[in-house]
Amino acid sequence: MVNILIPGLEFILVTLGKNHNVSYMNALLFIPFISIFIGCKFDEPKFVRKQVGNNDVTVKWYFHSYITNQSPDFVVVEKDGDKKEIYKATDVVLNVTLKEHNIILKLVEPSKGLVFTKKVENEVFGYKIILDTTGTYDELRLRPDGVKQ
Repeated sequence: MVNILIPGLEFILVTLGKNHNVSYMNALLFIPFISIFIGCKFDEPKFVRKQVGNNDVTVKWYFHSYITNQSPDFVVVEKDGDKKEIYKATDVVLNVTLKEHNIILKLVEPSKGLVFTKKVENEVFGYKIILDTTGTYDELRLRPDGVKQ
């Protein structure tokens, strides 16, 4: 590992130039920052609460892992590689089901949470979208945990 770092340090020193009075110690300070920057993934981990599908489409209900616990839930339908987000909200989605040519989203009354979707389409990829708002606020604690994907 040290053998790899030394040529890198020499490169940094040559790049910065000898006139800047850069020592090996100063250059070593940059290595943790550079390695953290390179090692970070910029895509957020996805946690899938539920995924249902048939031979035609797949409906995925998931959230991203944010630092806070207020990540919105996303409901996305995929068909032949095309993806369409049909719903995005925080503390609203209770369940997602696919029955015949209907996608059913069971929701808490939308005024109880944050809904980011301005208008829900009537259908997507030939499947009718049904919003079932009969869910109760107590059912939110019964939602499935997400599985990292």
